[in-house]
Amino acid sequence: MGKMVRNLLRRIVWKGWLLLAGWLVCGYRTGNPANPQLIRALYNRANHLFHLPNPTDATDSLALATFQQMLSLAQSPGSAPDSLLFYAHLNSGILQDVNTNYAQAIASYLQAHRIKERNGSWSDSLLYEVAQHTGSAYYHLNNFDSASYFLLQAEALSQRFPHVPEKERLYNDLGVLYYENGNYVQSRNYFTQALAILRKNPAGDPGWVVNIENNIAAVCYKQGLYQQAITIYQTIRSQKVFTNEITINMGMAYKAMGNYLQALHWFYGVNPTALPRVLNELAHTHLLLHHADSAAYYLSRFNNLVLAHKIPPNNTYYGVHQLYLGDWLLQNQQYNRALAAYQQAIIVFSGHFKNSDPGYNPDQFTGTFTSYRLFDALLKKAATFEVLYQVQHNEAQLQAALRTYTSAISLLRYIEKSYDTDEAKLFLKNNNQQAYQKAVGVCMQLHTLHPGAGYAQQAFVIAERNKASVMYSGLVEKGYRKLPGIDPALMQKERNLKYNLARLSISTDKTADSSALVTLANEKADYEIQLAQVQHAIEQNSVYYQRKYSENWPRPDSIQQFITGQQAVISFYSAGNALHVFVITQHNFKHTRIDSFATIQQNIREWLTALQNPEAGRRFKGGKWGELLYTQLVKPVQALAGDKPEWIIIPDNILYYLPFESLPATPGAAAKPLIETTEISYQFGARFITANRARRLQTTPPAGTLAFAPFAQSGMRFPNATYNYMQQLPASAQEIAGVPGLQFANQQATKARFLQNISQYPVVHLATHAIADTGNSAASFIAFYPQYQQTTQDALYLEELYALNMEATQLIIISACETGNGQLVNSEGVLSITRGFAYAGCASMVNSLWKADDAATATILHQFHQYLQKGYTKSKALRQAKLDYLHGNALHKTPGYWAHLILTGDTQPLIKARMGYRWLLVTGVGVAVLLGVYILLKRRKKST
Repeated sequence: MGKMVRNLLRRIVWKGWLLLAGWLVCGYRTGNPANPQLIRALYNRANHLFHLPNPTDATDSLALATFQQMLSLAQSPGSAPDSLLFYAHLNSGILQDVNTNYAQAIASYLQAHRIKERNGSWSDSLLYEVAQHTGSAYYHLNNFDSASYFLLQAEALSQRFPHVPEKERLYNDLGVLYYENGNYVQSRNYFTQALAILRKNPAGDPGWVVNIENNIAAVCYKQGLYQQAITIYQTIRSQKVFTNEITINMGMAYKAMGNYLQALHWFYGVNPTALPRVLNELAHTHLLLHHADSAAYYLSRFNNLVLAHKIPPNNTYYGVHQLYLGDWLLQNQQYNRALAAYQQAIIVFSGHFKNSDPGYNPDQFTGTFTSYRLFDALLKKAATFEVLYQVQHNEAQLQAALRTYTSAISLLRYIEKSYDTDEAKLFLKNNNQQAYQKAVGVCMQLHTLHPGAGYAQQAFVIAERNKASVMYSGLVEKGYRKLPGIDPALMQKERNLKYNLARLSISTDKTADSSALVTLANEKADYEIQLAQVQHAIEQNSVYYQRKYSENWPRPDSIQQFITGQQAVISFYSAGNALHVFVITQHNFKHTRIDSFATIQQNIREWLTALQNPEAGRRFKGGKWGELLYTQLVKPVQALAGDKPEWIIIPDNILYYLPFESLPATPGAAAKPLIETTEISYQFGARFITANRARRLQTTPPAGTLAFAPFAQSGMRFPNATYNYMQQLPASAQEIAGVPGLQFANQQATKARFLQNISQYPVVHLATHAIADTGNSAASFIAFYPQYQQTTQDALYLEELYALNMEATQLIIISACETGNGQLVNSEGVLSITRGFAYAGCASMVNSLWKADDAATATILHQFHQYLQKGYTKSKALRQAKLDYLHGNALHKTPGYWAHLILTGDTQPLIKARMGYRWLLVTGVGVAVLLGVYILLKRRKKST
């Protein structure tokens, strides 16, 4: 009863305000339309209502009507000052925005923008609020390109004018935009910063705090942190605001966890009138439970709202509806209708692509804001074409599947390049391998149908587009940043930010206190936002932008131009339980598929365990696994590579940890290892082969080496308590003895000296300890002498390496244990210290895959330097040094003592080999003979 009375009173008050508004409008119309005093009076009245401390819907409506009346009277030039017109349009837009009249709001904002532009003497800070509101309104209309343009403009203005108001709204809007793009790392950064601003103001709106915490929880759910998201939702539900939004998000988290019944419980608690999109989620959850009728019911209810024009057809949630409808149709084997539904979802999520024929896909993404949902729609459509092919066996459907997967991959590469941090790129990559694997699978099906049509080559290209793509993009973008027109100050700021981010990652890993972790997380978020701002500023250079977003990848025929007749490039690609092997030689391209990859993986684990645990005086225990791996892995590769004595291996999956040279070269228990027959090196991807070959060959005199051996003093205890588990490495002194260049040992071998001298030598040799953290790559480091007794200052961490410039470094030798170990990211490779040096620009690395014998390592690497000075290629020098060890008088010769050292990267020699005496003699004789023939022929010509 009380509720009815309150509603009646609200209607009376509302009607009273409408009568008053009508009276004001009619009264003002009796004056002169161009009367400046009347226009100013109208403005003052509207402005007063706009700035009421406790506005209502009624006062907002009256303010909007008064602003509009004032603007209609001020249409004549000179009838009102531009300052009044500017604020009248801006405030009108805000009031229309509140009423969700976004198109009208945008028109008002753009009018305010035009007024500012014709008044060049006004401060640009006036455009901040205009840009922020315009971007927000465009977002609500699903015009993400324009939303991104104006919000980034507002962000740039907030940097120029740090005291602009309501930055929390801007950060929230940018967080939402990044969320839509699938960049959840950066999305959370912006939400976190918005929340930090709000919490500094105790008198702020608590509803805003709940809204942003709800957004943070939604990001957690997208990052797979479901329980963390649910905990946040449970906390903020008690505030009794945004109840429907929080409830639906709670259901989404449970649905992602696979707890569908609990998800339905929460979805049923949402008011579908207030949030119609819950109908989509109810339908999808029932579909996951195989409740086809219930799913159809909720899909129909949502569609009825679309037909009743209560939901616009370009709305993002209409796209989600089409996505779920396609899933329902696919489950009911209505394949063509499913394709049509997915195509409609693609049209909605694209924003630019309009073709309703499922046979066509968007193929241009550069310069547009792209929703990550578009990738989902493309992936589902491609998979449906595959299913349809299995049913109807129409090859056109398989072709359509491949085209759609290719479109999805192009989109994925574009999204990856648009992300600001490697953390975000790696998260994206680790969760989207399906598109590449499916595309390779379809290519190979088409290859079976048409063996000579180039589909195997296309499969190779698709696989290689995915190999080490984050690292490769980072390297080439460093080069593009040297283009004319890019402010060096921006480059320096970018380097400083990356260094600070690396330091924060290190501090975070060392901190256990929860409040300190929150502080560090906020600081990191701020730095990552600043980094994004710097990178957006750099992208204003059009040449840089075009090159950054261009795509190029080597085909087999282009790689053939960069290898010799003795070399074979062997690229592995794992897809499910299949291992694809692509082999390129100078005149051939071959492929084979090895099944039962799961079994091979288990055998490799056993082999690695035997390698990493050699026992002095005991027989090597890996023979059984070696024989199996010869049959499963080595023999198929040998069949494709033929008699090529040099292999360049591009690994994938667990193969990143496997030193192939340790495997048997022939069948049988007494087989010699591959190192006896084959020269082996490794690469991150095929693109690195073509990129590294562009480096010029060093000339004589021999290259100098910067060498460090921090723990070379035998018998001395390492003084840092944090490193007390590390032993001295007395053989490390022998390892770098006699190497030409600059050497630092023991107390002289500090991190500071390394950083001071790193860019002055083409070869760097680190004979030290290292730690590889497979769970947290940021915690991996190289140890130097503990000058400060603190690991954060004395050790060189992986993320610090990324910010170094080592483009002048031709080779780095890191004999520290585990430098090739680390966290494995699908097709990106191992996030190892070795990768860190490659990311910094180093052409090639010799590293250790596991902790090996100190003396054996020193002996091999000392010989390695000797062969490098003779002009051997890097791969040949390392092989010969290992063979010397194997054929010498070493006590321990099992693979665990020598196979840990591998070469990754460019194999070219450091110096040109000097021509031997015999070759000089032969060359001299040859020249003399040719000269004699020439003189003889000339005399005969004269005599005739």
